Formats: sequence, structure tokens, C-alpha cells
Amino acid sequence: MSAYPLPDGRQITGALSVKFGQQARGTGRWIEQPAAKYECLRCAYVEIVTGAERVMAFAQTIRSSHPATCPGYPALKVA
Repeated sequence: MSAYPLPDGRQITGALSVKFGQQARGTGRWIEQPAAKYECLRCAYVEIVTGAERVMAFAQTIRSSHPATCPGYPALKVA
């Protein structure tokens, strides 16, 4: 796998998808839990999280936390 090139030289290096879930009216119980999935196009890493709080924290941090450890990220390659 590799990053998806764009015409202006930038690249798409990962995909984050989020399902917001569904709560029952009145009770606040979750009918369907929120979920998020991140897929790295450089190293094929996939991570899935569920639950409202975990999804919120994951979505806020994955763009900075994964590149710091991704073996396919250019800044980490040693010449």
C-alpha cells in the first residue's frame, strides 16, 4: 500500500470513518454504539474503537498519534 497522490502534490495517507450511533429517545440508551475506524494507507495499520467517549478521543488524536509510530511515515525513515 502507499499514499494516494493528489494533483497538487499532496497525498491522502489515511482514512478515518466515524459512525455516530443511535440513542433511544427518553432513556438515552444506545441502540447502536458510536464507532470509529482508522486505516493507514502507508503501513496497512487498522484500528477500530467503539463507545462515545473512546470515539471522541480517538478522532481527536489519531492524526497526530499514528504518524509518530508509523513505519511508512517519511519523517521517521533514517537515511
